[in-house]
Amino acid sequence: MFTQKTAFVPLVCLLILSSVVSVSSQSDPSRPIIDSPAGQVQGTTETCGLFCTYYSFKGVPYAEPPIATLRFRNPVPRARWQGVRDASSHGSECLQAALIPGQVRGNEDCLYLNIYTQQLIGKRPVMVWIHGGGYGANSGNSVDFGPEKLVQDGVLLVTINYRLGTLGFLSTGDRYAAGNWGLKDCLQALRWVRINIAAFGGDPDNVTIFGNSAGAALVHLLVLTDAGEGLFHKAIAQSSTALVPYAFQTRPRFYADRLAMAFGLGTDSSTYVEQLRTIPAEQFIPFQEAAFTIPVPRFLRPLDYGPVVEPDDAPEERIVRQRPIELIRAGAHRVPFIVGYTDLEGAFFTALENAIDPTVMGQFNANPHLLVPFFWNINEGTVSSSQISSSFRQHYWQSQPLDASLDYEWTVYQTDHQFLFAIDQTIRLHAQTSTVPLYYYQFAYDGDLNLYKKLFGVQHPGAIHTDELPYLFHIPAAMLEPVSPDSHANTVSNRVVRMWTNFARTGNPTPATEPLLQNVLWPSVGTTGTGYLLIGHDLLPSPQTPNPTRMNLWYNLQQAYANAPFEI
Repeated sequence: MFTQKTAFVPLVCLLILSSVVSVSSQSDPSRPIIDSPAGQVQGTTETCGLFCTYYSFKGVPYAEPPIATLRFRNPVPRARWQGVRDASSHGSECLQAALIPGQVRGNEDCLYLNIYTQQLIGKRPVMVWIHGGGYGANSGNSVDFGPEKLVQDGVLLVTINYRLGTLGFLSTGDRYAAGNWGLKDCLQALRWVRINIAAFGGDPDNVTIFGNSAGAALVHLLVLTDAGEGLFHKAIAQSSTALVPYAFQTRPRFYADRLAMAFGLGTDSSTYVEQLRTIPAEQFIPFQEAAFTIPVPRFLRPLDYGPVVEPDDAPEERIVRQRPIELIRAGAHRVPFIVGYTDLEGAFFTALENAIDPTVMGQFNANPHLLVPFFWNINEGTVSSSQISSSFRQHYWQSQPLDASLDYEWTVYQTDHQFLFAIDQTIRLHAQTSTVPLYYYQFAYDGDLNLYKKLFGVQHPGAIHTDELPYLFHIPAAMLEPVSPDSHANTVSNRVVRMWTNFARTGNPTPATEPLLQNVLWPSVGTTGTGYLLIGHDLLPSPQTPNPTRMNLWYNLQQAYANAPFEI
């Protein structure tokens, strides 16, 4: 892939590097030692194909371990370490539930990042990846987010870990635990990048943040907050924003009190937060959500532990002072921004539910209010609730009782409720309040690299949640079988990578016509929120909006029934 861009490290390059990178005469030249402001770090040289290599620096600490008295507190910048740090392997993942129920993986000492680049001299555009996982799972490790595709197109890639679950997002809603620890970790990682990345050949004045799912919601919140100003210059939110139903917790004290009571600590946050700092972190995991334990309607409501509005009297730096909807309306969008989704997002979740909970459809049949978006503030049992649920049932499955025969129709509804309406609304609101370039996409390619669709056994046409990721990253953890070099999926992958790296370089995903991108120019969104790019077998720009009939239904119901201020 990108054979015109691939690179190896000839002798002359190593000689040049030796004048810039501290490599002792005793060391292996394939293991360069970088002397950054944070300390000396020794990386490795990895392969990305025939005559293709890149430098890798894994497990680089960007903050002090958030343990003991630093638990439930803002991250502390890491002091410069002594000696040469070995960066040949990843640091620990942040603590989370393992795939095997009842087991955990990771560690509380987990604030590490990874750096990948083909050049250690010059100033390459920097792309910082914020992983998804419902604020409770995953990491930035290369088994899930291999850098090979992106680094070959001329960027320096940084992937990060941030605190997850209770440790990352517990909030009492008051000064004793203001919350947003995981989001603040992302901010601290960006501050580390600002200070240190030039030593690795990256340009600190050209940084793009990007993420998928919950990572995209965190990207969006960073776009909306003042604290990130100057730390990044462009942003990409894939398959979520801060407005999707699960993304923002409006009742954090309820969940904090519930956790404290589970440990017999009462409900006085002025005392129980300090006590929670002494409990072994692994003991929190059973009280955190996992796919197996989230109650219906699952991701149609805020996750227990997620970003929050921080209290006015918080003793440390506050970064989220208002709800996302209020921040957007205030015009807090200052950098070029790409936002988009896959066309069948919901299939990821309906397939999961089919596997773990056969009662789901019956519960929605028995309680139609579950169909009503919580962010419209409509009470159960009201005429408005009945009108909305009946409208959805009629539109999506012709008012039939839900059963397995309606799985596709149910999946389309879940797609719209969980993702599409909130993302479309994000686009429209940003378009109304900001003149900064805004780009909208729908990823609808269904091909050999739709690895997660294959893993879940989804038979419906389209791309499911996370299916765009293997088009940006090499993901060995999800590979079921090799993909033929002749597969058209590789062409789609090349196109997505090129548009993302173009955007990182210039702020425009298609700054000029080129054959790889079929000489297409991706239109920016107009003030009415229209104009998008369909990424399918071909690239198809449109002056309209995706799924206009379905979205019009949602906007009409919101206009007719939502109680202001709605929560989205």
